[in-house]
Amino acid sequence: MNYTDVLDNYGTIIEEDLKKRMDEMVRDGKKYHPFLGDVYDATSEFVLRGGRRLSAVSTLIVYQGFSGKTDDKIVRVCSAIELYRHSILIHDDIVDVEERRRGGETLHKIFARGLDERFGIGTAMFVGNILYALAIECLLESGFESDRIADAAKLLATEFRAVNESQILDMLFEYKDPDVNEWSVMAARRAASLFKASMLTGGLLASASDKDQDLLLKASRHIGFAFDIQDDIIDTFATEEQYGRIPCGDIGKRKKPLHVILALQKDSRLAAIMQEGRCLDEAEIVHVQSLIRECGALDEAKSISRWHAAQAEDLIAKTEMDQDAKDFFVSFIRFVDESLDWYK
Repeated sequence: MNYTDVLDNYGTIIEEDLKKRMDEMVRDGKKYHPFLGDVYDATSEFVLRGGRRLSAVSTLIVYQGFSGKTDDKIVRVCSAIELYRHSILIHDDIVDVEERRRGGETLHKIFARGLDERFGIGTAMFVGNILYALAIECLLESGFESDRIADAAKLLATEFRAVNESQILDMLFEYKDPDVNEWSVMAARRAASLFKASMLTGGLLASASDKDQDLLLKASRHIGFAFDIQDDIIDTFATEEQYGRIPCGDIGKRKKPLHVILALQKDSRLAAIMQEGRCLDEAEIVHVQSLIRECGALDEAKSISRWHAAQAEDLIAKTEMDQDAKDFFVSFIRFVDESLDWYK
């Protein structure tokens, strides 16, 4: 089973329900104040703008893998997961001063049009909070038994806090030199938290056994680490044509992904380049990429990502999910692993 085909098929189903929820939000906003209708219109466009809904589809696949069915209840929960994910993305874009997301402007840039930056940032912050509240509403309205909903809501709240804690550390690392262990502490609550929330929600609602929930917990952590390392490597080494962004954007912000931490330990020249905290020109980008590559940091980071991918694949195989569900996650994990070879 190719994971991209599954994402396309189930992503469409989830997006249809998500659009209904966003349309309700726009209608409610317009009743309250015309400007809120405009705000929610922009938010709806942002949430529905492209993407394959990996988090939400992961929830659905786990649920289906244990229960053997797909129903309206789990699709509504998947909408909750998408709203949850976008609440995090909106705040993430503000903190990272991002201007583009999936082929369009970030939400805080949209809200700043005709007004000012402070208004754009403030409004986007509030909208991010609103989307989290809407995610919980979707969960409560899904129709699952109250005890399962309570467990899922607690899980989302716990992981929402965890993601925000990791973001604080991620910002802190721009001003200090973390080691690999400290990076691991931060990364354990970044993408790993999102995969944990997504996958365990599906397991909880399908009444997966405690053993299977523990396997999902461990697998989601390893998937998160493998994905984070790969995603950070992409930011440094993918071309603008491949990624839609100029390479080394995070390095220009003094961010410290794993391959950069490893490179800083091996070659002191990188520290001097990062100290200024500015966008790098073309020659500097080539130089930074060469430093990371030649000191062995890139290969070491890839090796760590691949170790996590292998652990995740082994744990997924041990669950009682059906074979289709296992094949989906294995296909995704192998894609993350194999895509590392694209960046040299």
